[in-house]
Amino acid sequence: MSSAPSDVRVRRPQEHERLMKELQEEGGFGTFRDILILAAAIGFYYSRRVTFSESAGDPIRYETLTGRAFSEALINMIAANVVKDDPEIMDWMRVEERLSIFEEFANGGLEYIQEQVNVRHQTADLVVADLVSEALSDSSGASPASVDELLSGISTW
Repeated sequence: MSSAPSDVRVRRPQEHERLMKELQEEGGFGTFRDILILAAAIGFYYSRRVTFSESAGDPIRYETLTGRAFSEALINMIAANVVKDDPEIMDWMRVEERLSIFEEFANGGLEYIQEQVNVRHQTADLVVADLVSEALSDSSGASPASVDELLSGISTW
C-alpha cells in the first residue's frame, strides 16, 4: 500500500466540539483522534450516520488518525460494511470516501453520546463508560466452548 497523501484529513463536527472537549478534559481522552475513533464505533454500533458540513478546528491528518494500529482497520471495516457490494471501496484511491463515511458515523456517535448525556443526566465520561460496558457485556457475541466441543472436530489417526 502506498503512503497516504498529506492532504487527506478527517474533520470533526463543529456542533459537538464542546462535547469533544469535555471528553478530552474530563473523560481521559488524550486526543480528538481517540474520541473520533470511539464515536465512530458507537455510531456504527447504533446505526447512527449523520452528515455535517461545518467542521471545528484543524482537520486531523490521516497518518495521525491511523497512528494507532486498529484505527485504519476500523475505518476500513465500517466502509466495507456500508458499501457492501463494491469491493473497490478498499482501493487506496477511495480513501477520502472511506474517511467521509467514518466522519459521518463519528458525528452520529457523538450525537448519540450527547443524547444519552441529556437523557441520563450524567456527564459525558460516565455515559461513555456505560456505553462501553454495555457493548462489552452484549451477549450476542461468541460464547465459550466446552472442552468436548473443542475436541469434537479433531480426528485421530
